[in-house]
Amino acid sequence: MKNLSHLASSIFILLLSPLVFSLEPIQLENTFNIDDVKWVKTVGNSSIHGKAFLNLKNNETKGCAGFGVELLPVAKYSNERIFKTYGNNDHGQILMEDNPPKFTPDAKEYHDMVIKTTCNSNNEFSFNNISAGEYYVIGFIIWEINENAKAVKTGGAVIKKIKVAPKENVEALLNF
Repeated sequence: MKNLSHLASSIFILLLSPLVFSLEPIQLENTFNIDDVKWVKTVGNSSIHGKAFLNLKNNETKGCAGFGVELLPVAKYSNERIFKTYGNNDHGQILMEDNPPKFTPDAKEYHDMVIKTTCNSNNEFSFNNISAGEYYVIGFIIWEINENAKAVKTGGAVIKKIKVAPKENVEALLNF
């Protein structure tokens, strides 16, 4: 009976694995359209400031000090990618050990349409002179560890969707 239960759970995991732990790129339905996001490169009069923390499986919290934070404009293409990575379009986190998905098509221009910064020693980030609009703020807290004499990436990313009005200063805490 124990073997039958183990077999059933193994089959269940195998059926779910293409959805959750896919190593193959996920085919996107939406295509990248630069006209949807080119406004992000326009100088504005708004700002986003905040802190980012990643909650690890060992119950430790790792701050973003020295790590990158990106501001990604909201559009159909980014919405689909974010949803398929985090399971929603509002907030969340994903750990490297959970195999974050890769996507196809993975438009180069998509990666060019982000604003980047680095967290300071107090785990704080800041984006100044940005255009009003909707953004995903993504903290990438990823580092390498030595595992079996091989460098392996660990950590993950945290995300929060933020709406910024003209002349607004938004505070954001990324910690889920």
